[in-house]
Amino acid sequence: MRDDGSGVTHMAAPRGPLLAMLLGAVLISTSAVFVKWVHIGPTASAFWRMALAAGMLVPFVVVAVRRGGGAWKPTPRVLALVAIAAAFFSLDLWMWHRSILYVGVGMATLLGNFQVFALASYGAWVLGERGGWHLWVGLLLALGGLALMLVPGWEGFDARFHAGVGFGLGTAAAYAGFLIAFRKAQATRGTAPNETLLLWMSAITALLLLPMVLVGGEALPPQGGADWGALVAYAFIAQVCGWLVIGRAMPRLSAGVLGLCLLLQPLLAYVWDMLLFGTRLDGLGWIGLALSLIGIFLGLTRRA
Repeated sequence: MRDDGSGVTHMAAPRGPLLAMLLGAVLISTSAVFVKWVHIGPTASAFWRMALAAGMLVPFVVVAVRRGGGAWKPTPRVLALVAIAAAFFSLDLWMWHRSILYVGVGMATLLGNFQVFALASYGAWVLGERGGWHLWVGLLLALGGLALMLVPGWEGFDARFHAGVGFGLGTAAAYAGFLIAFRKAQATRGTAPNETLLLWMSAITALLLLPMVLVGGEALPPQGGADWGALVAYAFIAQVCGWLVIGRAMPRLSAGVLGLCLLLQPLLAYVWDMLLFGTRLDGLGWIGLALSLIGIFLGLTRRA
């Protein structure tokens, strides 16, 4: 609690969870950078992200099980939900990695964050939820901002870029499916620690991605030490640290604070894109990016 001097008391975000959430947003904002850096196919890099992360999560699960007395293996029902989440996440990574290579780090990350509106659509059509004015205004702003960034130069973009935009929007839909299934698994996990669910999800996703790599004709082994370093960093920073930090901080923050923190991911992705890969936005592009971020924020905070 804090007093701003006017006699009105406000709720302040807990400093520890807030700092953790900000750190988590910074960590996951680097995800697309590693995909651009490696010299293997997009599905192969997705496979290594999940396979390496599964191995890295083992000690975290050991500590969590010993500390809380939970189980290594969740119940069959929870494991089925995790498997469904993994199926969606494998599709998510398959499309998102291609979007990163086709349209760039910033745009691919921004498009993926449209999952907010895919989740809201599920809530409205399946659960009968009402989004309120926040949702609809946010959707219009986000779409309007995206149009400002894409429409003026659309005819000048090649077919690869057009496909990348489609993959980015497909990512948003697949990621929403993943979140729905994984949140349900988290809500019904019983004594199984959250680290256990992350381990199983990572392992199953890797198993689903492996045949996709082979069928797609991509080379699986990384090409040298630089690729191995980037993939290990990708798995540890984005999948392990990012998910563990954010997962622990989210329940202790309000929707508004959470929304602002999560907006760091697409915003910082554009920063990394500009600093590392030379991407530039014109004046109209910056306005479009700002409108899209405001719209996503309204979508994130549509419910208290």
